[in-house]
Amino acid sequence: MLIFLMYMFAIVGGVLILSAVILELKKLSTSSELSKLLNATSSFNIIFTKTFIPPNQSHLIALNEPYKKIAIGTSNPKTSKKAIAKLYSFDNVMGSEIVVNALTLSKVSKRQQNSKTTASSADIHVLNSADEEADVIEELTLKIYMNSNEIPVYSISFLPGLLPIQQSDKQFKEAYSQVQQLHAFFRSIVSE
Repeated sequence: MLIFLMYMFAIVGGVLILSAVILELKKLSTSSELSKLLNATSSFNIIFTKTFIPPNQSHLIALNEPYKKIAIGTSNPKTSKKAIAKLYSFDNVMGSEIVVNALTLSKVSKRQQNSKTTASSADIHVLNSADEEADVIEELTLKIYMNSNEIPVYSISFLPGLLPIQQSDKQFKEAYSQVQQLHAFFRSIVSE
């Protein structure tokens, strides 16, 4: 009986140690995604004054306002591919859009008219009062439109986690605040 208990405790101890190792590896992989993005943007040798990272750490948006530069880094945590980052001038930003549950809440864009660039912006509030009461948020995306043949649109999800989230959730409010802050910044760039 004593030998049976000894083996049982050894097995339980092994399972607990294995569980702890798996949890630690998950933590390391999350931080490694962030470090991949930071390394990709650090290759530009520019000091960025502001940095935005969505909760899923799939992208990094770094701004250098004095030199009017923006770096956008992308990483896919599901693959082992290297994170990439592109450096753009503010002049390459053509617009941005906030999308919540497949509805555009706010959009700003730059258009060519009579051979000069003008900014046109529209706040599109398509949610009626019934939709505003909807609690479940399945999408919170910031779309950044760039003057680039390689990557003309960045669609960056700011939802904290993979599952739908409640509109009243603190994480959603923080993510939405971050999206609004970025969108306001892009609005000022486009309006210049």
